[in-house]
Amino acid sequence: MLYPVVGIVAEYNPFHKGHLLHIRRARELCGAQAAVAVLSSDFVQRGEPALADKWMRAQTALAYGADLVLELPVIFSAHNAGVFANGAVDILAASRSVSHLSFGAETPHCLTDSIIDMILEEPEAFKQSLKKHLAEGFSFVEARARAAEEIIPGSARVLAGSNNTLALAYMARVKKKKCALAPLPVLRSGAAYNSEKLEEISSAAAIRRALREGRTDEAFKAVPEKSALLLKRALGDGRLCIDHGNWWKLLRAVLLRASPEELRGFAEISEGIEYRMREAALSARSFDEWTDACTSKRYPAGRIRRAAVHAALGFGHWFNRAAQRLGPPYIRPLAMNETGRALLHEMKKNAALPIVTTYGQAARISPYAAECARFELLACELWEELVPNGRFGEEHKRRVIIA
Repeated sequence: MLYPVVGIVAEYNPFHKGHLLHIRRARELCGAQAAVAVLSSDFVQRGEPALADKWMRAQTALAYGADLVLELPVIFSAHNAGVFANGAVDILAASRSVSHLSFGAETPHCLTDSIIDMILEEPEAFKQSLKKHLAEGFSFVEARARAAEEIIPGSARVLAGSNNTLALAYMARVKKKKCALAPLPVLRSGAAYNSEKLEEISSAAAIRRALREGRTDEAFKAVPEKSALLLKRALGDGRLCIDHGNWWKLLRAVLLRASPEELRGFAEISEGIEYRMREAALSARSFDEWTDACTSKRYPAGRIRRAAVHAALGFGHWFNRAAQRLGPPYIRPLAMNETGRALLHEMKKNAALPIVTTYGQAARISPYAAECARFELLACELWEELVPNGRFGEEHKRRVIIA
């Protein structure tokens, strides 16, 4: 039996030097014999199409220290931090083969039990303060930070970090579900999460911007060598979603076709934002312009972008709530090496969820699993519409990549 095994939740959008440092540090800290990555689908947590499809990103993960890459279905990957984290942690815990969970954080030493307990237990004073700040028009994230600050001074600064927010969500899920996963926070290296300036260790946002602006040589220098080679190949093959031009055309058609009542039925769309989304679509000339027009203090850009993904997928409130209650219905490997193959063999004997490799296998588990698989297949087919060389109808034929 392989032990210890470290789990990492990732998007690798794209894989950069900070990701490489994290994998190495995570393996080193627990002496891992293997590493398992849970990787976002073709639409990511920011609420945007991924730069490269999940298969290419899984290849890159294998090249730099992951032994087994598992899929995080789109109904969890293109969602807020809590849903994203819960889905990924549930997959790792259900594998019953992963001992540690490692993640980056801006301030690892500040991820205290008191903050986690407050998030989980929501004492009455916290709930009243949260309700007050929401009524003042703040987003949930900002309202929660303000409410937390009143209970635990200094916690607002912790909750302000994008990586800290996810880190706390991972730790809260582990604690709530009593998962056999030892948290292993690692200090985030390099540029801030949303920084768009190329540096020694650049953020994924900065690399995507460089590609969008045609500064390809600079972008490729900002990632490890094998990651650069895979990106160059994908670029040459027309397999990178560099700009959001096609995404905006597809999304605008959805927004103009749907009535406000229809839009209100999709996940994360409520409280009248459906009218603004539709009205802005009439005049906006780009996805970014539309996002800016819809963004407000109450509705930050990330929530607007995720709502757009949900509308394009037809992902409704009812199924969204069911998915959050039921969690992932299966474990699906995307890529593995020989160590990963041995680990997957253990999982097949011990895992709490069925292991599937095809959409057909997933669909036979249950009606709920079939619907999860349908959304995943749809998301992948939509992504193919967004790149110069879409490979339509191939996703349901894809098999596990074996290095």
